[in-house]
Amino acid sequence: MKAGIITITNGYNYGNRLQNYAVQSALESVGISAETIWKTTNVFDTENPAYLRKLYIKRFLHYQLTKEENRILNFHRFNKNYIHRSKWMIDGKVPKNLHEKYEYFIAGSDQVWNPYLEYCTEANFLTFATHHQKVALSPSIAIDEIPEEKKESFSKWIQDFRLLSVREEKGKELICQLCGREAQVLCDPTMYLSALEWQKIEEKPKKCPKKYILTYFLGNCDEAYAMWIRELADAYHLEILELQNETNFGIAPDEFLYLIHHAACVCTDSFHGTVFSLIFHTPFVVFERKEHFKTMKSRLDTLLSMMNCLQRKQNNMDIGEAMSMEFDGTDKLIKQEKKKFKEFLLEIQKEKEINA
Repeated sequence: MKAGIITITNGYNYGNRLQNYAVQSALESVGISAETIWKTTNVFDTENPAYLRKLYIKRFLHYQLTKEENRILNFHRFNKNYIHRSKWMIDGKVPKNLHEKYEYFIAGSDQVWNPYLEYCTEANFLTFATHHQKVALSPSIAIDEIPEEKKESFSKWIQDFRLLSVREEKGKELICQLCGREAQVLCDPTMYLSALEWQKIEEKPKKCPKKYILTYFLGNCDEAYAMWIRELADAYHLEILELQNETNFGIAPDEFLYLIHHAACVCTDSFHGTVFSLIFHTPFVVFERKEHFKTMKSRLDTLLSMMNCLQRKQNNMDIGEAMSMEFDGTDKLIKQEKKKFKEFLLEIQKEKEINA
């Protein structure tokens, strides 16, 4: 059995690359061979072979690379080492007869159905495939409302999926409103893999303090947040490692895993920063994301609610509580979510077995 994964493949986001690896591994765990079909948009394609070759030559000759160039090369290394990449590519249009190359197509995970992202095109809804081939594996809509002009298309495209799941309760609600379909809410695929499985691919960065608080903000870490984190670091005599600053911006996805695993505490506004803290039993504090964009907090709210961790929000917490966290309860809940995820995976091949 072979499946083609359609997910976000451009850009350099830790959660995106690691969920891609998790989807691939999850499918393989139930006997489905999986490949990711690279999909480009009209944004600058840093996967261009000539551009990558130029960057590798610059690194070999010890030219000073920008933080963005370092990140591109490190993410490319991760993709090359861990992601099974299809020879087929969706570049503006879908290759002819792509539906004949795979028995199943997987939409997800990540924000493949976020209507505000340029990447969210018709191909993300597998319109090139037949009904029985279409599986939505924990995709995220990520917002609270579908724009009026997108509702008709979304309804038509989602209606035709054989197996339908989403990553947040709000997504389930929106799908029901759009087309009357009942979508199952599944955990993010990264939670399907154990801490031990993730440890197998983690990589220690060249420079890493012994005891540190890891900060990972996708939105703005304003002065009030920074002051709270400094007070926490001072109280426990810890260094602060800022993941998104000039020095650490090039950190690769496998190094990201190591940094979360070995941190004394993670301060973040990131969904996947929170997920991996749960997996690795690292105490964490969740900050409200501040950015000039439609709110994407529904998936993080769903996660915290699902894991009974709403008290881990920074605005609910005193500094003295930040470093103390029990994981027995969250482990049990993750185990339950993994069971539901496994049952969904097993459904993928069931129809074929019945008709065989």
